[in-house]
Amino acid sequence: MTIAAYVLMGLGVGFVFVGSLGMLRFRDVYSRLQASGVSDNAGLGLILIGLILHSGWDRHDITLLLLLLLMLITNPIVTHSVARSAFVQRHRKEGER
Repeated sequence: MTIAAYVLMGLGVGFVFVGSLGMLRFRDVYSRLQASGVSDNAGLGLILIGLILHSGWDRHDITLLLLLLLMLITNPIVTHSVARSAFVQRHRKEGER
């Protein structure tokens, strides 16, 4: 179980790192939202599941599961709100008129 936990946490860190690189690389606000939204959900979800496996099942894992549920609910809402705000303000790519 410990090896599986470390693998899941490592994959989660990898997802978050790739999403961070996407935030730096992409120019468009919508592409940046795509990179950060998907990778954050996947990365933090894998990290939290890895932490649950690593610690064994106890009462603290309920807190981690609630945190995972909260993250899975709020991240898409925030991403949608930012994208809608950019759309309403007619946000354009850098260098476009």
